Amino acid sequence: MSADRKTNQEISLPKYENNKSRENVVLPSYLYLVKGRYRFDQGQVIEGGVGEYDVVWDFGTSRDSLRLEVPEAERITVNRRCDVKFLGFEDPSIRANMASITEIANDPSKTFKDPTDRDEYRSHLGKVYKRLAGEVRKKLGGEKALFFTPKNGGIYVRDIFTQEGFSSDDFYDYRMSRVLATDKDGKKHLNVAAEFARENPEISDYRTFVFADDCLASDISCFATLEHTTSQLKEKGIDPSGARVIISVSAATQRGLESLLSKEIQEYLGFGNMEVIATIPVYRLTDEFYLQEPDGRYTVGDMGRWTIKKI
Repeated sequence: MSADRKTNQEISLPKYENNKSRENVVLPSYLYLVKGRYRFDQGQVIEGGVGEYDVVWDFGTSRDSLRLEVPEAERITVNRRCDVKFLGFEDPSIRANMASITEIANDPSKTFKDPTDRDEYRSHLGKVYKRLAGEVRKKLGGEKALFFTPKNGGIYVRDIFTQEGFSSDDFYDYRMSRVLATDKDGKKHLNVAAEFARENPEISDYRTFVFADDCLASDISCFATLEHTTSQLKEKGIDPSGARVIISVSAATQRGLESLLSKEIQEYLGFGNMEVIATIPVYRLTDEFYLQEPDGRYTVGDMGRWTIKKI
């Protein structure tokens, strides 16, 4: 093993679950339990974290390096990898719709609070999601799959995918929130918190899984979802090496994909195969982990807010 290679222990992160034994578990100062559900102390939260959660993954500062801009010489600009496909490299209509989304998200005269502006945003994104749904269908070739479309951003993804013929019975219902918080020593922690519906398909009934989110900024929501999936399989005595994962998102950071598809993380998760279908690569993140263009504009803005039907 090389000196810079991460071990499974190093990849493993603090994870707090309400259905696991909590003896001798010391929670960070910004997190507490109320009737078996986790809540964040809003006095220590920088962004997000309103609500109650079943599981919290604490990424600490482990994803800070993903915000570093990809140098021009290292940027993915053509489809060469067999496990990653960017539709926008080959389809001008995809690039045009994503460019329109960027324009809307940065237009000072438009706001996600205006339903007309949201409808315009959704009209472009809907065309993108339909194309992604078609690509996923080709990949599946009729094979049964369980779809993970985390709320809030994944709500519109699920709407389009079901309109395109995927059964609503094969969708896992859950909400995920990215939460930036500071501990008692002032150190920042990047968290993902999840709330699961009380009735969901059995993960162990499937061997193919599709993570279909609105976009991929850092890798944390996808990583947490896949970590949850592989843990559920192992609890049922199922080897995840017999399972397959398809990641389907609109814009995706190159750094985030490189992290997810690294040998170390793939070995840690244990799936037999992981592949990605996205629309365009993004080479930069803001300090708050939002997708950002080289010229400083937001690539998509806050997709969860822009795609919601009603506010």
